[in-house]
Amino acid sequence: MENIHKQIEKIKSKDDFLTFLNQLSKDFRENSDEWENKPAGEYIEAMASWIEDYSACPNNDIDWDSPDYKTLAKILYMGKIYE
Repeated sequence: MENIHKQIEKIKSKDDFLTFLNQLSKDFRENSDEWENKPAGEYIEAMASWIEDYSACPNNDIDWDSPDYKTLAKILYMGKIYE
């Protein structure tokens, strides 16, 4: 997924988020060797770990009480790469 961070920052609506989900799914099918967490359980655990770690980070820029579609996209993407 080229320029993933730019794609995430452009998400403004449900349709943008759905487009991102479709691209993420396609990325898994075409580039599964680049994914740290292939089984669903590991993917979900990585998302949870990233949320815990990032929400405590000084650079945290997310309002965890009202996440938006960009935040959901970040969480799903981090499930791909977070160890």
